[in-house]
Amino acid sequence: MKILIGFVVALLIGWVWHAPLGNGERLIAGLEAQARQNVAGTELPGIQVAFSRDPLARVARLSGPANDLQREGLGSQKGINDLVRDVEGVASVRWADEPDRQPRIVPLL
Repeated sequence: MKILIGFVVALLIGWVWHAPLGNGERLIAGLEAQARQNVAGTELPGIQVAFSRDPLARVARLSGPANDLQREGLGSQKGINDLVRDVEGVASVRWADEPDRQPRIVPLL
């Protein structure tokens, strides 16, 4: 019973910290601003950076006209993906035009 109460209290504290106090939104906004600043340094026009707000996620969603070399870089030259990943706190980077990498579960009939 004590473990269950501790678990519920921990969930409640986490929810209060991120939702009503706005710390989750503040974290995502900060990550987004830093990622946009890093991408702006490349001087590639039209590259957009966004993070999910509903639900909050540390996954950068990129869009815009960039080829594979610009996205991935070459050798020691960093690409856009690397520049966004360099922002401390970013979990992963995805491009809007990439196919979904999640495995599809097909029901057996």
